Amino acid sequence: MYIHARRRSIRFSGRTITIKAAVKGLGDRKHTFSVGKINGIKNIPPTAFKPGRLVFDVPGASKAIVEDVPMYADKVDMNTFTYGAMDAKNVQALEAAIRKAMTS
Repeated sequence: MYIHARRRSIRFSGRTITIKAAVKGLGDRKHTFSVGKINGIKNIPPTAFKPGRLVFDVPGASKAIVEDVPMYADKVDMNTFTYGAMDAKNVQALEAAIRKAMTS
């Protein structure tokens, strides 16, 4: 599964998750981790004024905020995928697939 929203993208291959964030200059920042490393997932749905957030609890992963993001991108850490209301249904399906992979 692949979702692109708010200058971030998330890809789930069935065993690994990759979150990419746009940064100023050349290239993107990328964080890849396996489903086995996830301790928990928190999905905060979007509201009228705030984007939704899919937050992964991955031990040992950096909690540093990505500061050099382009205009209109969210300043969050690389364990967080932000999305708008249009992507809420796709993110719920992604979350369900990840939770299923965590239990198997």
